[in-house]
Amino acid sequence: MGGWGDLRLVPAAAAVWTVALGAWSAGPRGGLLVAIAWCVAALAAVAARTPSGLVPLLLLAAVAGGAAAATAGAAVRARAWIPAHEHAMVEARGRVVEVRPVDSAYAEPRVAVRVDVGAWREPGDATWERGAGLVVLLVDAADAPARGGEATLAGTTAPSTHGTVDALVAGRLVASTPPTGWRAVAEGAREDLRAALVGVDPVTAPVVAGMVIGDTSAMDPALVAQMRVTGLAHLTAVSGAHFAILAAAVGAGLRRARASPVLVALGTLLACVAFAATVSGGGSVLRALTMAAIAAGALVAGRRGQTAPALAAAVVVLIVARPELARDAGLALSVAAVAAIALLAPGLSTLLRRWLAAPLADAASLTVVAQAACLPILASFDAGVGPWAVAANAVATPAAIPVTLLGVAALVTAGPLPAVAHALAEAAAACAWPVVAAARAFTAAPGGELTSAIGTRGIVLGLALVVAVAVAARAPRPWWLAGAVAASAIGLLVHAPPRWLPSALGGAIDGWSVVACDVGQGDALVVQGQGAVVMVDVGPAGDAAAGCLARLGVDRVDLLVLSHEHADHTGGLEDVLAAVEVSQAWLPPAASAATASSLAGVDARLPVEGEAVRVGGVDVEVLQTGPPPASRDGTEVNDSSTVLRLTADGIVTVALGDLEVEGQRRLERVAGLLGAVDVVKVAHHGSASQEAALVRAVGAPVALVSVGEGNDYGHPSPEALALYGADGAAVLRTDLCGDVVLGTLAGEVALVRECRTAVGG
Repeated sequence: MGGWGDLRLVPAAAAVWTVALGAWSAGPRGGLLVAIAWCVAALAAVAARTPSGLVPLLLLAAVAGGAAAATAGAAVRARAWIPAHEHAMVEARGRVVEVRPVDSAYAEPRVAVRVDVGAWREPGDATWERGAGLVVLLVDAADAPARGGEATLAGTTAPSTHGTVDALVAGRLVASTPPTGWRAVAEGAREDLRAALVGVDPVTAPVVAGMVIGDTSAMDPALVAQMRVTGLAHLTAVSGAHFAILAAAVGAGLRRARASPVLVALGTLLACVAFAATVSGGGSVLRALTMAAIAAGALVAGRRGQTAPALAAAVVVLIVARPELARDAGLALSVAAVAAIALLAPGLSTLLRRWLAAPLADAASLTVVAQAACLPILASFDAGVGPWAVAANAVATPAAIPVTLLGVAALVTAGPLPAVAHALAEAAAACAWPVVAAARAFTAAPGGELTSAIGTRGIVLGLALVVAVAVAARAPRPWWLAGAVAASAIGLLVHAPPRWLPSALGGAIDGWSVVACDVGQGDALVVQGQGAVVMVDVGPAGDAAAGCLARLGVDRVDLLVLSHEHADHTGGLEDVLAAVEVSQAWLPPAASAATASSLAGVDARLPVEGEAVRVGGVDVEVLQTGPPPASRDGTEVNDSSTVLRLTADGIVTVALGDLEVEGQRRLERVAGLLGAVDVVKVAHHGSASQEAALVRAVGAPVALVSVGEGNDYGHPSPEALALYGADGAAVLRTDLCGDVVLGTLAGEVALVRECRTAVGG
């Protein structure tokens, strides 16, 4: 169709994807309504006597949307047991699809186990109910089940808002069985490759494991972060590029052996199927495998394969068959990149050949269009890439060819010929050095640590960049230059927005009343009422707390309260004072000379127990403070914490500082006078030192835990989480959610911004 190729299946692909997303967002009825909208569009096209070629496409889209509505609705209903048992005990069993190490403060290493549930039951029931869902359970690495095996788990569920994971389970592994059949063979091949990599360069060997089987568990976390910033993370997430390399090599070998087209197609497809069965991957792997099957069918039929219709057909098949893939970031990124390469790369390459040699122009165009197409999707998942992503990919991506081929050869030979496999692994590791070098060098380059915008602002920026690339690649002269410049200007404007932009476009967050700032292992609580702002603690040293205030659009703090003199509560003071105007401050008991000096220019004093003040629209009451610690002993300083009751916009918040058990017991004398409490800032980052009587007396339906990811203290403790969650409180953690932003909705406390869970990703 025109110069864009055959796009006749694109409406059907769009229909199934939007219908499935509607079902996941608003339930089966939501998916049905979107499907009906596609039917209405098709009928309107018929009634309006639109060009004959368009009507069949819309009718096909309506049919595909109806199929997606049926399967997506069934998938949503099969997962109904998860919200029905939120924060309640449940047992589930299913297949282990992934076991991945996670950062942990526990003495023993921990792993996140993903289980594709097939059945569930309530504790004590003898009968298993059919049900679906992908759940994540954290267990000690020593107890981890084998990938591909069956597992039974028990615990309380918490819905996940991240990717395809449906729930997080806080509990234990009840039983597990090892994989059998082809799954056992696949897992054995993975273990054999890991054995072949033993003794290989410790820096590049984990990169080979990531690029060949998608296992990044042994990679240096710093290198993982560098690859993410430089846009190279896709190399260690097995995707279509790896399948393309493998298919090209197998196909070339079979053709050189003078195999018939049928044998070439079957051999290539079987190689891709075996590879897919072995690697770790989600939607991107299934997309590549489906397109490989379509390409093999075209080869057998003697037809020339076309990327756009094959991609659209793959989307239709996958989402109708597995509706949960509509939420899969890997599939979305894979589809966007392939579509951009097919539709935009040729035109951009032709343009670039005016200034670059053909090979360089081709490589640059592929990288630019793929990166641009992925930007808005990455932003929607709160991920960004650095300014050197295109250059880093130009350097590192060519290395994917030898690493993939040598790595797959090592994978095949690792079982029967371990010595040969080890030699191949050594060669693959040597070829992986450009990837490591590019990640390190471009992260260290000027501005390399910066990343593109995320959220709505990032989506708008990414779309503007996609438009700029599309105009440059496809528009006729002289319009392409003007269009590209205009789109780029819009993108730059949105990328660095002034404060007056609404929050929906990336300006300051709006509609908030209480925020637990994500400052790592520390505390920073911000409360707003009628424009007045009260801040409790400023987090550890650095600009984390100041950055949170910037995200909230705060340039003036009317009252700053420092609960106690510990660095994780007062360390960010200088940065906060440099970023915003502070009108008055309450000092911590036994304030240090450094704290007093920093607040020398501010109206600062010690608060008095029982004191109550009104700051704008915020009522602040001192429930307890001191006594001043006799030493710098951690427990004494914690127990001197100033405890506050803050009321703003109808939300009552109690901030417990870092009280230990003794300090919490002293507070129990006034706990009965608190009245209804909506939010509690959990004491001491959710340590195990929690007084059950105080927790019950406060009885807040929302508990905030300000805690750093992977901290060395074991915070929050399982005991604290169980204690606060026992009565159904929503426990919101900054290590999983980022900033926890609360406001009011219909008179109830509600999240203003979605809490994204890290483990669930």
